[in-house]
Amino acid sequence: FLKNILEGAGYKVKACVDGKEAFTALKLNKYDMLISDVEMPRMDGFELTEAVIKDKTLSDMPIVLVTSLSKKEHQERGIEVGANAYIIKSSFEQSNLLEVVKRLI
Repeated sequence: FLKNILEGAGYKVKACVDGKEAFTALKLNKYDMLISDVEMPRMDGFELTEAVIKDKTLSDMPIVLVTSLSKKEHQERGIEVGANAYIIKSSFEQSNLLEVVKRLI
């Protein structure tokens, strides 16, 4: 869903099945931004965000978490681990995502 929105807006997108695959892709290629779900197998979005922030070659990358986890403690954790934005799927609007992406790139 997010991939289609971003590609429709003209962005190139690499989709990954989980956090470990995403982290490997980030280490092997150059990307402008990471947009991740929180709930993923093998490495969740919080763990992925922490790994990216701790990696000296990736630490400046903007990170957006898009998730159904809407509790305040989830949002706080997302920001604590280093996400630049936390978008809740239940209140998701396509224009909001694109606005956040434009602001962070």
